[in-house]
Amino acid sequence: MLHNIAEGFAALFTLENILFLVLGTLVGLIIGALPGLTGNMAIALMVPITYTMSATTGLTFLTAIYCSSIFGGSISAILLGIPGTISSFATTLDGYPMAKQGKAGMALGISTISSVFGGLFSAIILMFLTTVLAEFALKFGPAEYFAVAILGLSCIASIGGKSITKGLLSGFIGLFFAIIGQDPQNGIKRFTFGSIDLLSGVTLVAALIGIFGIISVLKNAEKKTKENGPIPDVDHVWIGWKMCRKLLPTWLRGSIIGTIVGIIPGAGTNVATFLAYDTENKINRTKPKFGEGNPKGIAAPEAANNGVTGGSMVPLLALGVPGNATSALFLGALLLKGLTTGPVLFSEHADVAYSLFLAFFFANVIMAPLGLFILRYMKKILSVPEALLGGIILAFCVTGVFSISSSPFDVLTCIFFGILGYAFYKFDIPTAPLIVCLVLGSMAESNLRQALVANKNSYSFLYTHPVALIVLIISAVSFFVPIISKAVKSARKMRHPDEVKASDLAEETTEEMDDD
Repeated sequence: MLHNIAEGFAALFTLENILFLVLGTLVGLIIGALPGLTGNMAIALMVPITYTMSATTGLTFLTAIYCSSIFGGSISAILLGIPGTISSFATTLDGYPMAKQGKAGMALGISTISSVFGGLFSAIILMFLTTVLAEFALKFGPAEYFAVAILGLSCIASIGGKSITKGLLSGFIGLFFAIIGQDPQNGIKRFTFGSIDLLSGVTLVAALIGIFGIISVLKNAEKKTKENGPIPDVDHVWIGWKMCRKLLPTWLRGSIIGTIVGIIPGAGTNVATFLAYDTENKINRTKPKFGEGNPKGIAAPEAANNGVTGGSMVPLLALGVPGNATSALFLGALLLKGLTTGPVLFSEHADVAYSLFLAFFFANVIMAPLGLFILRYMKKILSVPEALLGGIILAFCVTGVFSISSSPFDVLTCIFFGILGYAFYKFDIPTAPLIVCLVLGSMAESNLRQALVANKNSYSFLYTHPVALIVLIISAVSFFVPIISKAVKSARKMRHPDEVKASDLAEETTEEMDDD
């Protein structure tokens, strides 16, 4: 392993990679801070740009954007009371009251150091846990990989928002798009409608750019501009070593929660941040109370959401299952470079894999001084007109998709999925299940076909392979527990309509913002 880490260092530490590491951190921080723009959208727009880069440089650039955009969302959450990204919603609860008390600099400083701590923690876990899982995955066959794909697909019940029915509908639509093209075994054309461009299926990167890029422009265009009042001045942002020692236990708990939640496919930053916030709230014995500007109310969710970054990459790199929508974008970037996730990545491209691990680590290291420096200038950055940003984003979407393979059809695919995503938004249908099923549908089908061939068209592998059986049982639990839980909550609310707990309100608010 030390040899692989040394190879990763050699691959990562070139002048070009360091420049893109700094640039990616800066880009992600600014985009994450602007309300309405998300880290997912930023990564989706930048994936085509990495096409001409080396694998290490491209993945380093995307990693820096990922880590810093998650942190950047806390800036507008604290200064404006509007979370720049959904992962920063919990930060608003104590960050904005703190800023209104004249402590905007302290709140931003806590957010910065907390995010860095959570990111570094998850980066270390990513490096060591992924390799262990990858070695274990060497024993996997088609039956086991089919079960793992089903585990990833089972999360659509928990990421389907308020309506299980709408979540399942979104997932089934994603599966439909996943099977478009030629049958992987007999070559029969499926739903190509006579188009040669659809023989190889839907272009994943074009679809994701449409869902994350174009939809954000359409959603921002229909919103009425709001006057948010004066942005608080930001004074010194360094919080001091005494405050760091005070917040260390909170950072540890938040980082552990975030990393664990990130590893679970489909859980995401929403779950991690509110779980970390609620945990600290329950054990808090200091004043002010949570919701009134308590520093721990900022430290806990910010450590958790950056803990998700490294954790979400563990199942993707080790097993080929994206932990969330962002890691699905990384999967698209890896496919553009001709790289395959799983054990093959570590055996044939160890330098790329370990340079990615180190990129997660050093992106967070760079984020600390860069974040503390740029926070003083956030007033000007947050004043950029949304109309100008919308035009730039649309230009990036179209040119970026076209640059990948010079295919006008890919541009049409991008536009189609952007309009589809907007329709989902208008009818309150979540897009996350669609993305998960679009990414994992083909993986599940191809491995199922291979498993059936190996078992002479018998489904006995579902219970004769112990690992596959265990994973399928976990998948069933993962799928049905959220459904049963929501049914129980609905029944309880019908019996006691006036008893709506604060946790339920927070959960509903999160679900409504899930696709923003």
